[in-house]
Amino acid sequence: MVAAVVVFVLAAMWASVGALGLSGRLRRNRRFGVRTDETMRSEEAFGVANRVAAPGVLGAAGILVLSGVLTLGVDGAWSVVFAVAGLLVAVVVVGMVSGMAVRAAAAVPADDAGCGCCSGSAHEASTEAPGPDTASPADDCGTASCGACSLRGVCSSETAGSESVGSESAQH
Repeated sequence: MVAAVVVFVLAAMWASVGALGLSGRLRRNRRFGVRTDETMRSEEAFGVANRVAAPGVLGAAGILVLSGVLTLGVDGAWSVVFAVAGLLVAVVVVGMVSGMAVRAAAAVPADDAGCGCCSGSAHEASTEAPGPDTASPADDCGTASCGACSLRGVCSSETAGSESVGSESAQH
């Protein structure tokens, strides 16, 4: 019974952290979420990391709930075995998604002035209004509209992002 309570409490905590991370409402803190040097360097990096980790954390909470149900349904030493096995599997899942989340946070640009790609931060210094002949800020990303600078570089290679930023600064 004690093992089931421990598993259910941990499942509730991970479900809460996963739901807050997925919705983007988990603010940078020292207790909950993915906390490394890369994720703690900015609010944006922390948010990206926890959005990436959230589905896995929610999955680990589900594993713990199933483990808790099995723990309640079985008597004797097997109940503890189910609790420990569920806990080990859930910890492995959280560890794997945390690693992916740290990589996503590392891809977030370090400067707080904007990402330079899609945000228009490099183009905002220009005093002329964009006309039909002027390239839009999203053109350097290769898309019509970006809107997700915090995820820039997650799906593409790091060199592609640095080349477009380098060529952008050479144009100005």
